[in-house]
Amino acid sequence: MKRINKKTVGLTLVAMLIVWVAIKAYQYNQPGEVPPFYIQESGDWEASVTSPDIQREHLFIQSGNIKLEADLLIPADGIGKKGAVIFITGSSANTYQAYLGIAQKYVQELFLPRDTAVLFLNKRGMGESEGNWKHNDFQGRAEDLYAAVQFLQQHPAIDPDRIGIMGHSQGGYIVPITAAQHEDVAFFISLVGPTRMVWEQMEDDIENGLRCQGVTDEELQKEVASLMKWARLEANVGKLLPLGEADIQAGIMDYGPRQALQTVKSPGLLVFAENDPLVPVDKNLARFNEIFNGNPPDNLQTVTISGARHSLRLTNMCLTSIDEFLSAPLSDELVEILQTWLDEQGF
Repeated sequence: MKRINKKTVGLTLVAMLIVWVAIKAYQYNQPGEVPPFYIQESGDWEASVTSPDIQREHLFIQSGNIKLEADLLIPADGIGKKGAVIFITGSSANTYQAYLGIAQKYVQELFLPRDTAVLFLNKRGMGESEGNWKHNDFQGRAEDLYAAVQFLQQHPAIDPDRIGIMGHSQGGYIVPITAAQHEDVAFFISLVGPTRMVWEQMEDDIENGLRCQGVTDEELQKEVASLMKWARLEANVGKLLPLGEADIQAGIMDYGPRQALQTVKSPGLLVFAENDPLVPVDKNLARFNEIFNGNPPDNLQTVTISGARHSLRLTNMCLTSIDEFLSAPLSDELVEILQTWLDEQGF
């Protein structure tokens, strides 16, 4: 009787462990939720896109077997076909509706007054989009973005020859890929997108985060090496067990934008930020120059925003609190730079 009880208890514990692992694996594999402070600080999305001056179309764009949520905003004067720009967000769980004001200030408020339509696109699994971004590598994101370009090319209010693309952070990796593969993309703008390889960018982020915590010298190098070892292990696990962040890390960690930048023909603007700990301006400009042996092509231009962090807010690299971050204003200098560059492109 005792043997039976022990065996039953053992099997029960094993079953409980299997259920626990399955639950954790399921949770790990989900796209995730937008952080609450993103929503809190992003303003009222519906109010921002509700205006007599805007013709809004909330729609879904087909990319392969996936439908992606989008909002198309068209200047409502009804005069002629409009040029357009498509905006995509960065990594992790986020939506264009709650993107800390970046989508409004540098896309909506910039392009609509220029008589240019704006299309915001949510990545897989975010907002009302189908799928899961954790199972979509950079080529997949580029294909999703180009599906939006093709959608606009067929829209009766849009000029098919005047469609540009714009991405922030990881989105800055995606836009040159898309433009390099499709010469019908009129221009691309990378907002603090890296020019270094993904694993190098991860290392930069870790190193600067530790520096801001006061870690220095040999201890700093040891901690960076240790954390990168675990990141590489996660990516290797993802090659065998395609779950969650491990899956996407397996697909992107060794990516670098060298080929895309060397082959893209469309005009491109690469924006960096002076106080960016994730995409440090010195290392990324050095890599950009190295890619072109110090002689970049005329179609590509780089600029650095004074005093700005990765969020394009004017604050120091090392933050003391989330309140310091949230209270910092977005850069007005970037608005002027974008206006000037678009004027030069005749857009």
